[in-house]
Amino acid sequence: MKGKQQRPEKAYIWANIDFDKVKNRIDAVTCQIERVIQKHHLSNQTAKSGKRNN
Repeated sequence: MKGKQQRPEKAYIWANIDFDKVKNRIDAVTCQIERVIQKHHLSNQTAKSGKRNN
């Protein structure tokens, strides 16, 4: 592979980030994840309380 192109070791990307928007988005996603976990726990509790038919 003599013609292999060398990649730069480091790459920099400059971006304007609105940290308030990022924080709000993270909070929204975190709430969704927590809701999914709560539903999962509830479904596990109801499944364990009764007999499961497989």
